[in-house]
Amino acid sequence: MKPIHAIAVPAGPRLAVTDLRGAGQSHGDYDVVISLLDDGTVLDWSHPRHHLFYVEDMDTPWEGAPDGAFVDELLGLDLRGAAKVLIHCHGGWSRSPAAAMLWARKLGASLNAIEAGIDWNRARPNRLILALGEEKLGFGRSLQAIAERREGR
Repeated sequence: MKPIHAIAVPAGPRLAVTDLRGAGQSHGDYDVVISLLDDGTVLDWSHPRHHLFYVEDMDTPWEGAPDGAFVDELLGLDLRGAAKVLIHCHGGWSRSPAAAMLWARKLGASLNAIEAGIDWNRARPNRLILALGEEKLGFGRSLQAIAERREGR
């Protein structure tokens, strides 16, 4: 299954983003899988390098919303040796594109490559994840600015 979003990283893994159904069908094609799911979601598949996060899709701080600890754990994952990484949430619309954008930036992808790797007709990256991640990485608001511009804000 073709990913919804795909970001090429110059000296790192290819980052692919899909929805829950797509992840279930294609997770075996990837070296690492990162799942960002609503609390209580049960997957009927497994992967040897699977990282599962229960985090609600909220843009404002609230119980269950993304927080600094979540972003620290997400960006602290070991992707060494991975050529292809799959990041998914339920719809591939908000949490997973935001996570992929942060990982791409952390791995050295240009802002142009990140922007080109997102299908903006099918994305509204989670603002809270972007804000927390960019603060942690020390990149200012460059990814947030791209997302806001692409949404016409």
